[in-house]
Amino acid sequence: MLIFWVIAGVALLLLVLTVTLGDFLDGIIDAIDVTGGYLSSTVVLAFLATFGIVGGLLLATTDASVLLASLGGVVAGAVVGAGAGAATRALTDGPTAHQITSGDYVGQPATVTTSIPSDGLGQISLVVAGQSTALAARADGPVPTGAGVTVVANLGPGVVKVVTTSSHNPL
Repeated sequence: MLIFWVIAGVALLLLVLTVTLGDFLDGIIDAIDVTGGYLSSTVVLAFLATFGIVGGLLLATTDASVLLASLGGVVAGAVVGAGAGAATRALTDGPTAHQITSGDYVGQPATVTTSIPSDGLGQISLVVAGQSTALAARADGPVPTGAGVTVVANLGPGVVKVVTTSSHNPL
């Protein structure tokens, strides 16, 4: 019975470390993965923790044999591991999984929030991948607050070039 609790304890400890420190076991898991990416350290550790807990509980609370406790642990571990894998993949592949870069701003519509003078910077507001962003902006000529613009170039960190796409539309 002790082996089940040791497996559960070590797996839970590693799972907590993986969640807090990052997936430091993933290289090891990648080396043995034959599932096409469905196997991850989160899945393996969730399986092992559940296997240990269920196996230990079955031995401690029933008169089940070690074989039956092991089978119960495997079934429960497979269910929990599959759930952990599905949740991890949903979070990883979700719509906000894309790291927004300055290249994502080019071609996006925006609204001028602080007028852009012909020889200086103004400010625009735009939404990229569901995230609202404010950027400094330059234009070839003056652009009033509220005007619709399109980002045409990235000029540097947090600075873009825009062209007017609509007439003055106050916010």
